[in-house]
Amino acid sequence: MQGEYDKLSSMQSYQFTKEKDSKNKTIVAKDGDKTAIDSYADGQHTTTVIKDNKTYYILHDKEEYYIYNSTNIENSIVIDWIKDVIGKEHTNGEEKKVRGRKLKYEEYTGSTMFSETTSLDIDESKTKTRFYFDKNKDLVYIKTIYENGTEELQKIEITQETNSKLFEIPATYAEN
Repeated sequence: MQGEYDKLSSMQSYQFTKEKDSKNKTIVAKDGDKTAIDSYADGQHTTTVIKDNKTYYILHDKEEYYIYNSTNIENSIVIDWIKDVIGKEHTNGEEKKVRGRKLKYEEYTGSTMFSETTSLDIDESKTKTRFYFDKNKDLVYIKTIYENGTEELQKIEITQETNSKLFEIPATYAEN
């Protein structure tokens, strides 16, 4: 994870996508001092855009948005998620098959900000998170393993190019 942290820290712009399935995905885009968090969760689509010292919260299903005169979300949110993990003790391993691919991983004990599941019934100290890397040492999957044996696999994609539309407020949406 240190390599991903170093790579993202050095980039002026990037787009980080984590996808559990077609209905649950988060895209975090950073372009200079602008950040967008585009979230699809169980049929709901929202986007948070931080730019010009303001936060815009967009509800796509209702075609409306809110403006807040503060930026309570850090511009380095993905880097902060990784930074939270890299200081922890971990083990290295190699999985035979992750969606048909042989991948190396780093496994950390405890819950991370990369998990999609939030429940009060989960003992976070017994949760394990595996970060899978391809032969180029790029992060490609994150698997969270819960104490009850349930697993959550997310596909990861990191690119230097960002989708500029993520930073725009649709002109037809109403401000509230």
